[in-house]
Amino acid sequence: MNSFPENPEAISETHSPDAEPVLGPPVESPPSPPRDPAWSGWDVLRVLLIAVIALFVTVVVLAVVVSGSTFRDRLNHLNAQPELLMIGQMAAYLVLLGYMYILVTRERRQSRFWDAIHWHWPASLWIYLVGGVLMQAVFLLVERFLPFPKDTPFEALLKRPYSLLLIAAFSITLGPLMEELFFRGFLYPVVKRRLGVMAAIVATALPFALMHAAQYGGAWASVLLIFVVGVVLAVVREKTNSLAASFLVHAAYNGTIITIIFVATSGFRHLERLSQ
Repeated sequence: MNSFPENPEAISETHSPDAEPVLGPPVESPPSPPRDPAWSGWDVLRVLLIAVIALFVTVVVLAVVVSGSTFRDRLNHLNAQPELLMIGQMAAYLVLLGYMYILVTRERRQSRFWDAIHWHWPASLWIYLVGGVLMQAVFLLVERFLPFPKDTPFEALLKRPYSLLLIAAFSITLGPLMEELFFRGFLYPVVKRRLGVMAAIVATALPFALMHAAQYGGAWASVLLIFVVGVVLAVVREKTNSLAASFLVHAAYNGTIITIIFVATSGFRHLERLSQ
């Protein structure tokens, strides 16, 4: 048997350094995970700008509706009717919600708005509702040992029947919804991606507290407590990866004080008891 190949040139062709290697099918790299969140810090600034514009336009429209010989007179009359201002704020918030939806679904091409902002209902809703109630109860106890002003713009609203009804509805629905959407839904994940969890918690809790400062006369004790509320809400958002969970805590926190007022005033019929 001849162990050598019949064609000696076959060896040189096979092992020739100039021969091109035999290539297999191309190996595809795994797809990169989708960007989370899909929006950027500039998008958050745009949302904030739209909120400011919507609120400003609402005030202008309401000032045109109310009576008055000059625009200043109309503004003064409008300030004397806080119920109109609250209705206008609700309308502005609905406009803002619509813009948020368009930004996420159309501009950032996310098929599901609520999934993109991590709105996942937790398995046990009652845990977060009880958490909000307990947080309000603890803060009501702490308030006894902190210097709070006697009269604040918020307390003045509670003495007006129609204002109180609007506050009751707003504070457990659209109010906490929009605040959670902006602070913990849009702003929090952007800051977390750039600076980390701790910076994101502080960066969302601080403006959240400052936004409510005017309602309580700018008292540092009130701002401090609301800052702590913002920290708790951000921690809930982080630990559960659910904006719905922080919303439940927020709504229950607000709803607790509304329930206390409802009981204390016999169904909002004796608001004079709030001064006692």
